Amino acid sequence: MDYQVRDVNIYYEEHGSGTPVLMIHGWGPDHRLMKGCMEPIFQSMQQSWKRIYFDLPGMGRTQGKTWITGSDQMLDLLLDFIDGIIQNRHFLVAGESNGGYLARGIIK
Repeated sequence: MDYQVRDVNIYYEEHGSGTPVLMIHGWGPDHRLMKGCMEPIFQSMQQSWKRIYFDLPGMGRTQGKTWITGSDQMLDLLLDFIDGIIQNRHFLVAGESNGGYLARGIIK
């Protein structure tokens, strides 16, 4: 699926239902990194979780933009993505490497 945030068309996939879990990959790969390592864990769980995997701008199926020049712009874009996709629901966030850094910004 795609979700438009400003002038960025963010590619994402949703799996399952229940409490949302936002999965943020590191710098360079795409959503498949988190999906590949996390889906086996969630498949064995009893509780329902809605896993949201997406491609950061400039990686995978999400095109980069020249105005995204650092982590602050990337974080602002992610916050808008969360507001649109998850809205006012409680959610979990998991990140790998630079995705973990962005997750800390989301939590703050």
